[in-house]
Amino acid sequence: MHKKRFGSLALISALVFLMVGCGQSKKNNDQIQVVSSLDFYGEAAEAVLGRYGQVTSIINSPSLDPHSYEPTTKDAKAVAQADVVIENGLGYDQWLAKVVAGSNSKTQKVIQINQLMNRTDGANEHLWYDLKTMPKLTRQLIKQFSQIDPTHKKVYQKNGQDYLAKLTQLQTQLDALKTQAKGQKVAVSEPVFNYALTAMGYQVANSHFAKAIEDGTDPSPQDIAQMQALIKKHQIAFLVVNKQEESPVIQQMHKLAKQEKVPVVQVTETLPAKQTYLTWMQQQFKAVRKAQNS
Repeated sequence: MHKKRFGSLALISALVFLMVGCGQSKKNNDQIQVVSSLDFYGEAAEAVLGRYGQVTSIINSPSLDPHSYEPTTKDAKAVAQADVVIENGLGYDQWLAKVVAGSNSKTQKVIQINQLMNRTDGANEHLWYDLKTMPKLTRQLIKQFSQIDPTHKKVYQKNGQDYLAKLTQLQTQLDALKTQAKGQKVAVSEPVFNYALTAMGYQVANSHFAKAIEDGTDPSPQDIAQMQALIKKHQIAFLVVNKQEESPVIQQMHKLAKQEKVPVVQVTETLPAKQTYLTWMQQQFKAVRKAQNS
């Protein structure tokens, strides 16, 4: 999705002010309160907590754009009362980071996924497509929840291990895809799926074009010509398209790929409705398998 300007400073300041007020009157609650910017990170928290906590995921619909989202007073209240906040980082959900920064909480724990994964500014922000991310987050949550609520430590450990066991299916699926990738080139509409592609063993052949699309700028004529050549000369194994963000130039490339019988793998940046992180990834990995077999 295109990066857009974040909400006004006035709005952020007002929410921070509200949040400080909320923080002072935080109710004692037996349940651990978690706020996550993105629903699939929230899913991991829910899996570990079970019935001993509540999770609020702010981006919880495919219709919400994480880049341009403006936090509400309801979001600010949830953040103020949270024991744990999960942020993606790398500027992806900076609106949440700004609200959290205004908190006067001495005990609130903020988990930044980019720090957990040792990714610094300038790295690809779509960290959930690195299959190491969710297991690492899950282990961190087990540790965090056990410190906050030692009474249910064994429950959190069991719940976490059960969730980690489910996630291993994805690595098995990716390893099978890797046997057929063999360093082939692929083209992408933007770098949403790149961590997964790299792990599978593919090389992205149009990084400059993809970066322009991600930044919301027009690819150069040279980038467009190179992209067309990759498709027409069948120099790529397949084209990956983020179907949530098909600009006119991407629609043209998509159409050209179909004409030239180059397989197209459709992915999304945010979790589709009625899916889990596991089923979402499995579906997209199956699309890669189909492209490999065609």
